[in-house]
Amino acid sequence: MDLQIFIPSIVLALVFMWMQSLYWEIRYRVWITAALLIGLSTAAVVSWISSWAPSLGLVPQLLIECGLIGVMAVAVLLIWFFRDPERVPPEKDGVILSPADGKIIYVKEVEDENHFVSIKAGTRYSLEELFEAQWPFRGGYLIGIEMNVLDVHVNRAPIGGRVVLRKSIKGGFPGLGKPNAEIRSQRAATIIEDGNILVGVVQIASRFVRGIVPYVKEDQHVTIGQRIGMIRFGSQVDIAIPDLVDCEIAVKPGETVRAGLTVIARYGQGISLIHAKPELLTQEVKK
Repeated sequence: MDLQIFIPSIVLALVFMWMQSLYWEIRYRVWITAALLIGLSTAAVVSWISSWAPSLGLVPQLLIECGLIGVMAVAVLLIWFFRDPERVPPEKDGVILSPADGKIIYVKEVEDENHFVSIKAGTRYSLEELFEAQWPFRGGYLIGIEMNVLDVHVNRAPIGGRVVLRKSIKGGFPGLGKPNAEIRSQRAATIIEDGNILVGVVQIASRFVRGIVPYVKEDQHVTIGQRIGMIRFGSQVDIAIPDLVDCEIAVKPGETVRAGLTVIARYGQGISLIHAKPELLTQEVKK
């Protein structure tokens, strides 16, 4: 292979993927491997083109290489992003599974509904959509899961049961004169109850991409680990867990989790009524 084709292809691919890694927070081993593969593929194609056009100059060659690298990088990214592997959840009782692939960014103990606020990239997102009649608890736990562009973006049910709430909020942005106001990004809330507990999943889309796709609807019964929706591109998923009698959070910030596979909490069969709102409880809760 001609070094005049090989070296520019590798260098351009490395620079392009490095720039993408800064924006999408791609691990260095991943982007370097992808850059080498894309660079080699580009060099092979350009070598074939130059064999048919021996008089191809340096500038046209570089333009072709840049175009091929961009097309290949986007194609690889889209194929990887939209993958949806089959998963078999662990057969255990009293567990809550992660609803999303990604990294745990916080585990917060919440005292009342006013503190159920997600934090995404330093911005506060109110999760008040959880606190309708279907969510009769003042406190609990809020776990944030950050997904980067390389994570599987299909979200799964953390428990099995009936979908008692499925609500989407279009979102919006404060005026330019209100820099400290909360941004209401597009998000969707799904609350599932299994007869003993309720668990809320909140999907938060990127500020620039409004692409939450629901897979379930209200009153539908789901199994643990079942697909419940998808968020396009960089996103975050929060899971709200009510105040359980003997709840044990099994994850901590910085850990990597996988949807439908990683146990993020374990619980007994009772729910603490200390933080419950009696006026909203519609059924007897067994301790």
